[in-house]
Amino acid sequence: MSGLASKLLPLRIRLPYTTEDEFIEKYGSNVARGGVFVATRALKPEGTGLAFEFVLADGTRLLRGEGVVVKAQVDAGGGRAGMTVRFVKLDASSKALIDRLVARRSGAVEPARRVTVPATPPVEERAAPAAEAANEEAQAPEQEESAPSEEAGADEGAEAAAREEPAHPEAPQAVEAPEAVAHEDAQSETRAETSPAPESSAPPEDEDLGFDITASLTEPDEDSSSREQAQPAPAPQQEAASPASATDLQAAQVRAEPPAAPATPERTEPQLTVPATAHAEPPTATATPERVEPQPSVPVTARAEPPTAQATTARAEPQPTAEPEPLSSAAQDAEAVRNRRRALLDVPVTAPTPAPAIPEVVLGIDLGTSHARVAVFHEGTAKLVPLPGTDGTELPALVAVDGSGELLVGPAAQVEADRAPRRAATGLKRLLGLRARSPRLRELATQLPFPVSADPSGDASVELGGRLIAPTLFTALLLRELKHAAATFVGRKATRAVISVPSHFTDRQRAALREAATLAGLDAQRILTASAAAALAYGHSKGLARKRVLVVDLGGGGLEVCVVQVTGDDLEVITTGGDPAVGGMDFDARIAEALAADLDEQGVPRPQHVLDWAPLRTAAESAKVALSEREQVDVSLSSGTVPPLTRERIEALTADLAQRVTTVVREVLESNALSPQGLDAVLLVGGQGRAPLVRRRLEESLGVPVRDDVDPRGAVALGAALLGQGLLLAEAGKPAATVSEVLSAPIGVAERGGTLRRVLERNTRLPTSKTLVLPVVPGALELALFQGPSPVAPENEYLGKLSLFVERPGEAELHFSLTADGTLSLEATLPGAKRKPVSLAGDDLDDAARDTLIGRSPLEGEPEARPSGLLSGLKKLFGRR
Repeated sequence: MSGLASKLLPLRIRLPYTTEDEFIEKYGSNVARGGVFVATRALKPEGTGLAFEFVLADGTRLLRGEGVVVKAQVDAGGGRAGMTVRFVKLDASSKALIDRLVARRSGAVEPARRVTVPATPPVEERAAPAAEAANEEAQAPEQEESAPSEEAGADEGAEAAAREEPAHPEAPQAVEAPEAVAHEDAQSETRAETSPAPESSAPPEDEDLGFDITASLTEPDEDSSSREQAQPAPAPQQEAASPASATDLQAAQVRAEPPAAPATPERTEPQLTVPATAHAEPPTATATPERVEPQPSVPVTARAEPPTAQATTARAEPQPTAEPEPLSSAAQDAEAVRNRRRALLDVPVTAPTPAPAIPEVVLGIDLGTSHARVAVFHEGTAKLVPLPGTDGTELPALVAVDGSGELLVGPAAQVEADRAPRRAATGLKRLLGLRARSPRLRELATQLPFPVSADPSGDASVELGGRLIAPTLFTALLLRELKHAAATFVGRKATRAVISVPSHFTDRQRAALREAATLAGLDAQRILTASAAAALAYGHSKGLARKRVLVVDLGGGGLEVCVVQVTGDDLEVITTGGDPAVGGMDFDARIAEALAADLDEQGVPRPQHVLDWAPLRTAAESAKVALSEREQVDVSLSSGTVPPLTRERIEALTADLAQRVTTVVREVLESNALSPQGLDAVLLVGGQGRAPLVRRRLEESLGVPVRDDVDPRGAVALGAALLGQGLLLAEAGKPAATVSEVLSAPIGVAERGGTLRRVLERNTRLPTSKTLVLPVVPGALELALFQGPSPVAPENEYLGKLSLFVERPGEAELHFSLTADGTLSLEATLPGAKRKPVSLAGDDLDDAARDTLIGRSPLEGEPEARPSGLLSGLKKLFGRR
């Protein structure tokens, strides 16, 4: 079983005990140095690997490690159903606990004092061994109606056998929950299945990797029940110290004869109930399968409380107790079975030499508008991760709502989109971090393939199937899918990522992306410009010396242009620009219009609702991709038949869009006094960059050939993964790749005339900081912050309102700081006060409230004026034509 770590089933078992002493006393004889016996009807096949964790009622960890099922036994009438799990790997604190437990059994520690229990005990206390109850009955018949003692004597098993008591104790089998709970468990198991098996670490906190199984106690078995007829059975008890979820509360109910647990689906989470007592007659375990490769486990904190006495193991020294009664032949057979089990398990925990730990990875994510990709630095190179449910490494950036209102993403959303186009939408990344009243969104409104709505906070959202979907939530779901696929690919969990974004993303959009990453359980280590990531993938390991590279990234959602200087694995961005209104989705829209016109000629009406265009857009995209390699392609539509599409026809339909790409590239170069002749390489990446027309127009405009040794669709994710590996190397003090970026759009404060007082200019090297000094008078001070290229403040993206209270007249200082990836933070120094952090109120304002806020600005400005000349040219770099 060399691949044990990749097949581990996560298993978390919550016991009803409150202390280690109670665990050792009541459960200890189920545990030996080499393994543990688990009573359950939901058996796993022999050889199944488990990543287990035993916890107390309050969640305190007891045992944690990895193991393999070496024996599974069904209840054939001679003993309990259960399985023997041999330890493969234990953490240090678990080993210490087992040492104390074994020492207790061997007599190294004095037995615990006998405890007197109430006449009507709680469920946990009524679960004392049947053998002890029989002993009490034999010695004092008048105690029949009292609860049995909790003491587990050293020779308890032998006494039970001598009196021909059942070999198994009054311990629970698997407790079945009602159907509703079972359904909830199945959903939890499904989530566990899509997650990677944990490797030497705890399950990710954001994921429910295992069903939290409550080890509840059953009623006494048939024999002991007949002796306790005069005592009414207590009401079912709930687990006292754990959170009272509906699943846990129902699973903890006590049943006298629990039905057999349903068969566990293949590769799903095992649902086990752990016995509270330990004097069972377990099956004889087989030898551990060969080639078991243990994985390292994460140590957990254990409390070193003094243990109590336990039953003697096969190797233990006899305790100084009363001479046991002679054993009958049946009792001798039962004792032999117990000794065989302990002989199997009571071996030193000396696992084979562990395989090398899989190194940590930082995911590289290309969160494209139409498709998303993830790459990892694995086995010495950056690799794209195959994505389940797809034909390769691209996840459709598609969201859908099914008939029950459930949110779907990726391939599942594609199936729903084919069935009900009005329940699905693609391209939501264009809305991420934008308000419904955003100037950029107003320009894109006619090009978007879905209707835009405002959520209660004023942010742009999409309504599908009667549900309002926030782009942040949709983005989080996509990131979660990518994270799961990557963790499965590398064989360990991954929680850190470098995520690429278009250069035109504002500070508010980057903040929304970080929020989505957090929702997905990812720590966004760096937000990286997509074109810079592609340049890093191109220059990696080439040993380039001060080479100037032009990157043109034409993806589904927009155009991004970047000039970088590459020196070895270090990359410095010189200038950026682009047009968010020109992307692959806009090319698709042109082709879809042509298909609609062809259908109209045959009497098929044009779609009336914007979402009804989805089948035509999907067919257009497929035809466009095929025509990148062929001259003609047939188009299949459910609504009718259209003539074949040719490359010549779609190039005529999209000629102006291709020309717009070359125009923006020229403007970016000229804005920084750069010429095509000064370029050492030209890279064309992004899905739409595969179009032959775009490549030809770019080469004709620049007079420089476009390189074809870069993966146009995967370069961004690969570059992000390389930077992620660089972050890990830097943490270890080793030489690593670096990326130095610039601010893509100015940030400033609105002046009273409606103009923008720029504080941080475009192409400012990051990280950076700058201070704005402004006159103030006592009272409230409010400022409106914007980001964008326009000199008119309201034409830019509104970042938020800054509110301060000034106690003295004078000058206030507002300190702007930008991190290496463009994240903005603010501090203020008011007259007579110390410098302190301040934050923006991000709530949107209507036109009247925004005008009032701008009118109260302490900064004087010129009357509102429309940009012209050079300013107009700068606006074109970001699609404001």
